[in-house]
Amino acid sequence: MFIDLYAPDWLDQLDTRAASLDDGSQLHLLIDGAFVPNFYLTVRKTLATGQSLTLLFEALPFCSNDTRSVSPFLLTYRSVSPELNDVLAQCSGWPMISAIETTESLAALSARLSAWCLISNDQQRFNFRFPDTRQLPAMFAALSELQRGQMAGPARRWSFIGRDGEWRELSLPVTSQPPAHEPELDNEQFAKIVSASEGDEILFVLKYRNGALTGRHSDNYAIVSDALDIARRYQLPAESIDDWCDACHHTGERIATEDGAARLANWRTKQTQN
Repeated sequence: MFIDLYAPDWLDQLDTRAASLDDGSQLHLLIDGAFVPNFYLTVRKTLATGQSLTLLFEALPFCSNDTRSVSPFLLTYRSVSPELNDVLAQCSGWPMISAIETTESLAALSARLSAWCLISNDQQRFNFRFPDTRQLPAMFAALSELQRGQMAGPARRWSFIGRDGEWRELSLPVTSQPPAHEPELDNEQFAKIVSASEGDEILFVLKYRNGALTGRHSDNYAIVSDALDIARRYQLPAESIDDWCDACHHTGERIATEDGAARLANWRTKQTQN
C-alpha cells in the first residue's frame, strides 16, 4: 500500500457532507483507477438505478479497453449503500480518492478534468497524474492561479485522502475559470512537480533494497522528505542521495532542521572511512 490505511470514519464524514449540501451543489468522487485495474466495473455494479459514472480517459483520442481499465473516474455521491461501502473499503491504503463539492454536473466536471489528464511541457505531452492523491497537492500548487481556476472551476471544496489516511483539503482559487484547452506547464512548474515526486521514488528504491518497510507510510515518507530537504540544501551529489535517505530511514526518526548539517557531515565522514 502507498499511504496509511484510511481513518475508520472516512465514509461517515463523506455521508455528513453529502447530507449537508446546499441547493444546487453536488458531491462527486474522483477515483484513480490506476491502482486497481477495472475497478470502475466493480463500482458500477453497486450504483443505484439511474446513477452513473464517467471515465476521464474516455474523452481522449487514444482511449481503448486497456486505458479504460486504469482510467480515473467520477461518480456522484449521495449516501453510501452497503454494497458501495464494501467496494470503497477496498481503496484503503491506496492514494486514489478525492471528493469534489461543486455546482457542476457529473458530465461537466468530467469534461473539465479530462482536459488535464494529458498536459504539455516543452512540446511533449505526458499523463498528469493528479488523481493520485500523493501527487495532487504539489501538482495543484504548481499551477498558476488561472490554471487552478480552470481545473477546479466553481468547486467550493476539493478534499482528498492524504498520506495519513485522513481527509485533507486543497486551497481552491477564489475565481472560477472556464475549462482549459490543452493545458501546458512551463519548465519551472514541471520541475516543481518532478521534485515533489522524488520522495515516493526513493521509498520505492528502499522497498526494493530492504523488502517491505515497517511502520506507517506517512512516517516513512516524512523521514525521507526531511532527508531529501537536507540533501538538496547542502548539495549532496545525486548518486549519494539514495544511500543517505536509506541511512536516515534506518534510524526511524525525523531529522530536525537545525541538526541536518551535522548529521549529513557525520554520515559523509563515515562513508569515506568505509
